[in-house]
Amino acid sequence: MTYWKKCGIAFLAFTLNAACTLVGPTTWAHDDENHTHETPVKVPAGITYAPTAVPDRIVLTWAEDPTTTQSVTWRTDTSVETAIVEFATAEDGPLFVNHTQEKAAKSETLETNLGLAKYHSVTLSGLVPNTKYVYRVGDGVNWSEWAHFITASDQADPFSFVYVGDAQNDLKSHWSRLVRQAYSDAPRAAFLLHAGDLVNRADSDAEWGEWFYAQGFIPRSTPCVAVPGNHEQSKIANEETGEVTRRLTNHWERVFEFPSNGPESSRESVYWMDYQGVRFIGLDSNNDVESQAVWLEKVLQDNPQNWTVVTFHHPIYSSKRGRDNSELRDLWQPLFDKYKVDLVLNGHDHTYARTGLMAHGSEKNVPSGIRAQSEIAGTVYVVSVSGPKMYELGREPYMQRVAEDTQLYQIITVDGDELRYVARTAVGRPYDGFTLTKREGKPNQLVENVPDTPERVRPEADVAEAEPVKRNADQVPVVTSSLRLTNPEAKDQDDLCVWRDKQSPEHSVIIASDKSANRLFVYDLEGKLTQSIEVSKPGNVDLRYDVPFQGEQIDLVAVNQREDGFKLRLFRVDHETRELVAIDQGGIATGPNYGGCLYRSAVDDRLYFFTTSKEDGCEQIELSETVNGFYTGKKVRHLDVGMSEGAVADDQLGLVYVATETEGVWRFEAEPTGQPEGTLILQIGDNGIQGDLEGVALSYDDNQIRYLTVSDQGSNTFHVLPMVGGSSTYRFSIENAEETDGIEVVTDSFGPKFPKGFFACHSHHDESCPILITPLPSILNALGTN
Repeated sequence: MTYWKKCGIAFLAFTLNAACTLVGPTTWAHDDENHTHETPVKVPAGITYAPTAVPDRIVLTWAEDPTTTQSVTWRTDTSVETAIVEFATAEDGPLFVNHTQEKAAKSETLETNLGLAKYHSVTLSGLVPNTKYVYRVGDGVNWSEWAHFITASDQADPFSFVYVGDAQNDLKSHWSRLVRQAYSDAPRAAFLLHAGDLVNRADSDAEWGEWFYAQGFIPRSTPCVAVPGNHEQSKIANEETGEVTRRLTNHWERVFEFPSNGPESSRESVYWMDYQGVRFIGLDSNNDVESQAVWLEKVLQDNPQNWTVVTFHHPIYSSKRGRDNSELRDLWQPLFDKYKVDLVLNGHDHTYARTGLMAHGSEKNVPSGIRAQSEIAGTVYVVSVSGPKMYELGREPYMQRVAEDTQLYQIITVDGDELRYVARTAVGRPYDGFTLTKREGKPNQLVENVPDTPERVRPEADVAEAEPVKRNADQVPVVTSSLRLTNPEAKDQDDLCVWRDKQSPEHSVIIASDKSANRLFVYDLEGKLTQSIEVSKPGNVDLRYDVPFQGEQIDLVAVNQREDGFKLRLFRVDHETRELVAIDQGGIATGPNYGGCLYRSAVDDRLYFFTTSKEDGCEQIELSETVNGFYTGKKVRHLDVGMSEGAVADDQLGLVYVATETEGVWRFEAEPTGQPEGTLILQIGDNGIQGDLEGVALSYDDNQIRYLTVSDQGSNTFHVLPMVGGSSTYRFSIENAEETDGIEVVTDSFGPKFPKGFFACHSHHDESCPILITPLPSILNALGTN
């Protein structure tokens, strides 16, 4: 199964539904034939998640001792000047209101992408251990409802807590059912522990709004314990140097009140707390891991509790080869072993994997960084995911239980010398389990309690190991190209298209557009230059097969010209010579253009070219054959979109995708009668995309699942977006591909040299700006999906 198919197959139903929606609105029959409906309009996030004077986003946490304190945080709009908590010991009836206490909150303003809001926080102190309290928050007039919390016991009494991995994506639509199912199964849980990536975009106020919406009342009565993942890191650009760094989002300290007992720079992202016989330690695996190791040893050394549980985002034992975190393992795991940490809870890998007892010293394969299972001592490590975003599993021998494509939550119960662990799926079905028992002077006893439920893994999960993958500093796979296209005339070959000879695929050609050499270059699949054509500063080049022209079917090549008049140049491919022949009488005037793409309507077979520009939006030009047998052009529509160059059209679905350099990828209806407004489907700042998006390419797998590949000049990487309704991408890079503009993905066979297609891209790595050709299986192997 190919990578393209594997990424999309789980969401095929969504793709088909989306495709139907894009074709046109559904019509419902009525007795009154004149009855019509207006198309629903999505309510803007700025309205849906706007703060008011009424408190919302209320969450319980602990900044201090859980036995005698309780922290609470909430949000309002900026009109609120007074913020207080009113609380009392809970009673069986309503008369507790006669003896409540009040405590004023500290308030901070937070400027978000949706506007200003105020966050208020209070830590109630002097409370009685193991006591139920009732509280509400407000300004004295606008109040929340009354809700309960229970202080921790000052004894090692039995308790349970719920642990979840990455929520991250589709929080309102998908994660909500899981977290509510978890609450249904463990309504008396002491708290809900999040192992990072609570949201997808650190500074998206709407996503934080979805995170609270998904849980409903739960965080108002069940405290939250959380550590930050990589998706809680904000991208900060230095205005003078342009250097981009990352720091914990400003939402973190406003939304939560966690202990300040970590390293000085931790900002409540590294901390510890004791709860009824267990020391919980939260670490930040994104930053300063060396200094945390020093702090961690002190916290473990001075630990009087019977049990120790550690949580952080990036796993020590990854559930997929190639995502290994050897630095963390070598820094932190010896301390876990030395001080007998019982359980480590992680996220990040979007699959499920649980080990047996593991110790740093029990190594079997040092070069690969994988530790063997120890049967006599060590720690249990868990990687889990609670949201709908899923990765592929890479099973290792030490993994006792694994899962793919499964949302899970874990209920963990501590009762004296026994720790019981149960993992359940989103519908509450038991999936994994074990019991740890403390033994005087001996390592923990691990008893497996795995239910009879079959393991949920994809059929291709147990495949042979691939060759080691080279990765860059950001752990992005780096693939080496097999063919380099250049010639003595080449200066900046920044876009290309591929013409496939259907009769003899090995005789296909690659057409490169060189804006600095003022040429189009045609290469064969051996890298030989076969033709050079003069065109004044050519831009993006595109083609369509079997286009009607002068009573026959031709393969049409179009390229926008950016000097000597803004024009569109048209050529046909001569099947015998594999050369380009001009058919445009010197070009078709377009007005200012920067790039663009062809589009052929599946509705009426008309042909169009979308011209992108630096500042004037995107123009849709209809191409038609004149009476004297050449093409002419007529503007039929304007799309309001920012500075853009790369574009690609989906003829079958009637869509066009435009990559803007500062926003992301926009999707528009491609028919001239379509809506002028677009949808931002891939946003700069997501998935590691740094900006200056250039080339875009559309490809299909054997199951007709679509994939959009985008060149991100800001990070010198490429992102593959499965067109299945989400926004998560797969990321790779090509060795020596820098500041890439044009790209192309072809999945058909191109003869013995490229039997399963290839990826082609421009590179600014050296003076000739070559086109680099990489066999598609090499990329799939690097991504671990072949």
